Amino acid sequence: MGPNIDERGRPWTASGGGPVVVVPAEAAEHWRGTLPPVGVAVPEGWTWGDPDGPECDYDRACNPPVSEGTPYGGFGWVDVQGRPVLILDGETLTWFAADQKGGVLVRCPIDEADDDPEKVPASAWHSVGAGVIRLTDGRLYMFDSAYGGAADPGGIRAHGGVGVIELGPGCWRVDFATNAGEVDFVRFRPASSE
Repeated sequence: MGPNIDERGRPWTASGGGPVVVVPAEAAEHWRGTLPPVGVAVPEGWTWGDPDGPECDYDRACNPPVSEGTPYGGFGWVDVQGRPVLILDGETLTWFAADQKGGVLVRCPIDEADDDPEKVPASAWHSVGAGVIRLTDGRLYMFDSAYGGAADPGGIRAHGGVGVIELGPGCWRVDFATNAGEVDFVRFRPASSE
């Protein structure tokens, strides 16, 4: 199964109830979803959700240490293999619209909402946490955070499928905004390397 593309040619995904994760392709195989972390002692009979067991990546996605809530969901970051991974809270359709400068993720809770990022005032855009993401491969995979990742998006068997965002290698500034209709936006723009 290949990556999700909608009728307008946009990559998209959705979740089965929890956050959507947006992972650099080079770190995607290390996202474990509800599986226990590699190398951690797991009590016999442990299953995800057992409060006496280890914290898995899905647990971290549901409660990221750096986050900002919005009326419908919110934004946050967790670390995977030394790379910041974007967490998009809330169960909603998420799609990526490429533009000449990079692109914008759109999270729209209702069909009739205004989902045009060009109409978001400049003063509404701000950073949360990491603020910059470095991509070696140039791609990001977005999928339901409860599922494990893979190096190839075809190997990710997540509810709602996988959207592949192609930005290109380099450093990307990540800004966030929410409009009056409670649509959340995540904007990617080139950033100077540090």
